[in-house]
Amino acid sequence: MDKDWLRLGRLRPEEKVDLAIGMSDTCIRVCAEGIRAQRPDISDEELIERLRGRFEWMKRGRRRRKV
Repeated sequence: MDKDWLRLGRLRPEEKVDLAIGMSDTCIRVCAEGIRAQRPDISDEELIERLRGRFEWMKRGRRRRKV
């Protein structure tokens, strides 16, 4: 694990941003696939709304823990 942190520390800032964007995209894709598995007939618009709701719920949980 220490080697991973050292390697991350050597990345250029734009590489770190690319890595973060890739991880965010993966999280969104996994959440979307989970929702679609539960509701295969869901429209794209409804899927987006449910994703927004799920991420908002996650943000509220983090805010409560910081207090």
